[in-house]
Amino acid sequence: MSLYIHHVPGRLRVRTQALRCKPGQIDEAVHRLTALEGVQAAAVNRHAGSITVHYDPKRHGHEELLDVLRDLGCVDASASTGPASGRGEIAGLFGRALIGAVAQTLAQRSVQTLVGVALR
Repeated sequence: MSLYIHHVPGRLRVRTQALRCKPGQIDEAVHRLTALEGVQAAAVNRHAGSITVHYDPKRHGHEELLDVLRDLGCVDASASTGPASGRGEIAGLFGRALIGAVAQTLAQRSVQTLVGVALR
């Protein structure tokens, strides 16, 4: 299951294929989340399959809100937003982008050198 979790204290956004495929789950998630005291709003983007929750971080932690989504089967039980979450994927993307940029620069310089030599 594809999963994206982003949080800052007071705001949690979860995007997952499960919310796009099972509309009943997203309605239940909104109902359960907004029933919690300290949750101001739960906004849904059905097309993207995401839910954004605005909450009082003094009353709830983001993991507690994720537990509601886990209980409904919207989020994989192994999903975590701890310090290492997503870093490996981001590092891999950054590494590939950096290698691509270096390769492109080297190719451009090689072409410039070949053209310069050919014009002499």
